[in-house]
Amino acid sequence: MDQLDVKILRALISERDVAPSNPKVKSSLRALAARLGADDMTVVYRYKKLQESGCMSVWSLLLNPTFFGYSVMEVMVDVQPESAKPDMIRKLKLVNEITGIVDFYGRGLRLFMIYNGEESRSRTVELISRITNAEKITQTRTPLPRSGTKRLTETDLAIIRSLSRDARKSAVIIAKELKLSAKTVRNRIDKLRKENTIFPFPILNIENVPGLIPIYLSYVYTNSEAKAPVDRAVISHFDSNYLTGSFPDPDIGGVMLGASSVADVPRFMEWAKSQKGIASARVDIATTTLMFPEKLIELAELRSKELGMQKNSLI
Repeated sequence: MDQLDVKILRALISERDVAPSNPKVKSSLRALAARLGADDMTVVYRYKKLQESGCMSVWSLLLNPTFFGYSVMEVMVDVQPESAKPDMIRKLKLVNEITGIVDFYGRGLRLFMIYNGEESRSRTVELISRITNAEKITQTRTPLPRSGTKRLTETDLAIIRSLSRDARKSAVIIAKELKLSAKTVRNRIDKLRKENTIFPFPILNIENVPGLIPIYLSYVYTNSEAKAPVDRAVISHFDSNYLTGSFPDPDIGGVMLGASSVADVPRFMEWAKSQKGIASARVDIATTTLMFPEKLIELAELRSKELGMQKNSLI
């Protein structure tokens, strides 16, 4: 795993145009190669190797929670005791509002949750606290672009269900599956993407990449003025390691980094703690990523039924 692999992986995580289901993925990869100053064929080869490695072999579909009026939050906890962690994860999977879990070595867990108001947020956080016995819970709000879709049709829902099982599917395969024309499928997918209602994304298992240790570095700013310069410094310093980041929260920042060895872990931590604008920092080694897009699809189906019932009641 070298610096070019890291930059390609970063693009795969953040850029929807390089999702395997995109019919223009080859031209998108060529554009990526030009931005990176790399050879086209080299980037295509590395892209295929990353897919084959298993770290991004599963692509799913994220249905934008803002379509239902929901917001997204990341929650970081240290479970107690560590020996009960597997049972805690099993229970957390059953919480409807939890749409993803990143497991770390040791006691750490990173949870992605949705909520539709402060009462909903508080209730879910309290439930997480009871399940994990966590003394401290760090909450980071994650803004998403607002969905422009007013209503999903039955055709939309059928396409979304199909893509949720494998977002690498082409429009032709989905069309055969649903007995629709490929043009209809392609048009509906393009419309929902442009309206920020669906996002193809890889379910990351970065630990499957040979020679790459996934490290999550999170830090607390000393004050609001420190945020911008600290974030710029982090991205610049870790350019050859940086995979993805989360910077919308005014108090807490976080980046996923790719380390070449365990020896990098204390080095990353020491650098973060030495920064003037960082009050405290922690590093965690990721082991498994679990995402539950089906929970969002169930919400979409429920909302569609409710809208249908409302329409019938007006007739």
